Amino acid sequence: MYSYDLSTTYFRLNHTNNIFPKFKFTKEYVPLGDSILMCLAANWADIEKGKSNGVMKPVQNFPNCTMALSGAIVWNELDPTNGVDIPIWKQYMYEADCSDAECDDYCANYYNGIFVDGVEKHVCYSYEILDSICLVVEHDNKTNEYKYVSGCFDKGKVYKMVPAELNKVYLFKGVEIEIRDRSDPIIKAAEWSNYTFKYGNGFRYIAYLFNLILIGAILFLAYVAYLIYTEKQKGANIEPDLLKNENNQGPLDDF
Repeated sequence: MYSYDLSTTYFRLNHTNNIFPKFKFTKEYVPLGDSILMCLAANWADIEKGKSNGVMKPVQNFPNCTMALSGAIVWNELDPTNGVDIPIWKQYMYEADCSDAECDDYCANYYNGIFVDGVEKHVCYSYEILDSICLVVEHDNKTNEYKYVSGCFDKGKVYKMVPAELNKVYLFKGVEIEIRDRSDPIIKAAEWSNYTFKYGNGFRYIAYLFNLILIGAILFLAYVAYLIYTEKQKGANIEPDLLKNENNQGPLDDF
């Protein structure tokens, strides 16, 4: 994967055509099992050097790629063996409590799944598919290296899955991939909330405190306005009283 300028604390891409395997969520292809785990690594370079592979440096601190160590598949010698594991789809199996005629609707309505008549029991198969990927990296000024920190999602996950729609073929042409610097405001909020973006009672109490302060300020201003109004009313009443007293004076005594 090419490196990009992180001067704005993140970059985003979604042109992923021909990167991921095809997934068909149709009756003739179910059950498929879980997908193979793909491995995502990243390289970077200073913007002045451009995007040439020869000058790029690998992002450090990635874990080992599971499939690279498993020996289950042929791993190209030039491909990195460190990165984050990414599933493309996950399979879920549920026992179906239904009669043969009802099972297609039962699986679709209750599990968003496809019915398969097993040897010993009825089974519903449903799937989640890859929706987006997000990595957090951090620059080490001493070594001038970028290091992998975690994912951007709940509990630091690197990827987000969504339910697959029935009878649909997925080519995964537009999977959104983001890399965010640890100084990014979204990542700061995520770390503060442990990547849940839920701030608990502490945040709620702060909101209550601000509301109380606002209400108190409004009441104080209302009280000050009342005092000013009453003082003005007192001044307005003095002038008519003085005029009345002057008009009611008796005749002057003779000298």
